[in-house]
Amino acid sequence: MKTENGKVVCSTRRPLTETKGLVLRAFPDRAGDYQVTWASINCSYQGIRRIQQDPNRYNTNCDKDSRVKESVIPITRWETAIQEDGILVRCTHNNTLIYKNVHYFLQPNRVQDKRDQFQKAHGTRQPRKDKLSVIIMGTDAVSRGNLRRHMPMTFQYLKHSLEAIDLQGFNKVADNTDPNMMAALMGMTYDELMKHPCQPKKNAKFDDCPLIWKEFSKQGYATAYGEDAPWMGLFHYGKVGYVKEPTDYYNRPYFLISEKEISHNADIGSSNGKICQGYNLSMSVIHDYSLSVAEALQDIPYFGYYWSASLTHDYLTMAKSADEPSLKYLQEIYSKGYLEHTILFFISDHGQRWGDFRSTYAGMLEERLPYVMIVFPPWFKDQYPEAWANLLTNTRRLTSTFDIYVTLLDILSQAYQHLSSEPTASVHGQSLFREVPLERTCKDASVSEHFCACQLTTEVDATDKRLKTVGQFVVRQLNKGLNAFPQCVPLKLERVLRGRLGTASNSTVPRDTESVAITYSVAIVTSPGEAELEATVKYHIRQHELVSDVSRINQYGNQSHCTTDPVYRKYCYCRDMLPKAT
Repeated sequence: MKTENGKVVCSTRRPLTETKGLVLRAFPDRAGDYQVTWASINCSYQGIRRIQQDPNRYNTNCDKDSRVKESVIPITRWETAIQEDGILVRCTHNNTLIYKNVHYFLQPNRVQDKRDQFQKAHGTRQPRKDKLSVIIMGTDAVSRGNLRRHMPMTFQYLKHSLEAIDLQGFNKVADNTDPNMMAALMGMTYDELMKHPCQPKKNAKFDDCPLIWKEFSKQGYATAYGEDAPWMGLFHYGKVGYVKEPTDYYNRPYFLISEKEISHNADIGSSNGKICQGYNLSMSVIHDYSLSVAEALQDIPYFGYYWSASLTHDYLTMAKSADEPSLKYLQEIYSKGYLEHTILFFISDHGQRWGDFRSTYAGMLEERLPYVMIVFPPWFKDQYPEAWANLLTNTRRLTSTFDIYVTLLDILSQAYQHLSSEPTASVHGQSLFREVPLERTCKDASVSEHFCACQLTTEVDATDKRLKTVGQFVVRQLNKGLNAFPQCVPLKLERVLRGRLGTASNSTVPRDTESVAITYSVAIVTSPGEAELEATVKYHIRQHELVSDVSRINQYGNQSHCTTDPVYRKYCYCRDMLPKAT
């Protein structure tokens, strides 16, 4: 059920089991919520184990990634020590299942070597001013504007109570989550990554590639990863025979079982990610996992990457349901002192990518302008005033996703302590600890013209013949790529929805009208399938040029089920979807 104020209620019954550290706690007094007595029910748990797969034959079926162990262990005490990383709890009454839940445990043996090494080098960890921990807490598809509209309590708490660095000129660099996070975590564009020696496969999701947390791990950091919609998540598994998970603490196998056994949508409707995991918001499960990691790793530095897509991925206004749980998470992580030695990146990847609002000019801009707010330890601004002054300046400069990557490198090397040295070398982006130039352009920030929000454009009537010409060019370019997928139908231009026109931002004074580079932003509908597409096309010396990937701005559902290609599945209309000839 969902209340009128936007709060999602996953269950009106209290859970019979909860966790505290490495202990499973049972609550007999809650049995009445299920119309039974504690003495009349039988509760037990089974461990969950991760299944290794061959990346060349990867299957996204949850059962292929993780499995519940056969051994069933009765719960006979109010408190039970658990030696598993994840468990599935079941309770029955007269052989009828009345309760299920999934719980997570952070076993200390997974980081014992790192803990021993750190203590040998540093002794007992204080709120240290070196080896700062890093948390990246991501919420999918929320623009900075939408954060302010629908998550006002979270925004105000970040801005005023935590004095977060609010990057007001932050521009995404790619279309969806995957390539934006590649930029933030690996410093590469999608095309660069596809050519990288790690050779990411079609479904491999880049686990074997140079993710930034691997560099942190090499320097003794514990690592943690959690996401609440793992079926569409970024990172699935490592190489064949790869013994360890991608991070020391890796919740994917256990969350997959949670999705299978206890997930639901609280009568709200359909969505790509399940809103609830049993009794709790899926988002709150990730928040709680992050808090558990922070509690367990207070004595050593760590890198935690967490992502929540369950509430916000599909619906613009569902961000309001994320406001209260996000505020609660931030208040708790602050009040417990976990931010004394931690830098928290509270971020999104992009704004809403489809829907009625996205079809407006304001929606187009917001899709390109996600929020990034960075919380530093309270002492940081006094300890490092030059770095802090640059961070404040950069809140009103053009920044991009690649800057996050370079800033993470600087946190690892503690470069904020000695800014007089040479800047960290990077193909793309720059560190936020150094002042971003006022005259920085999207090209400087490695943002393509298609995604650049710093454009001066004017609206053009949809019936303008130039827009039809540009739309036909876009369709021809897409069909050239679709030729590699014979299972997909060639597209046709159905109609032009709208368009805008601007001149190239870096153009010099033209000698004549033919030397002017004109940029068209055009939204079109193609057939079959009624795909709404948005493209940026440069026109120069009587030649059209597609400057970046074409955006799909309405949902395509099952239309492209016949291909898994990460680019062309946005445009593909499968032949078997065509009406049968009569």
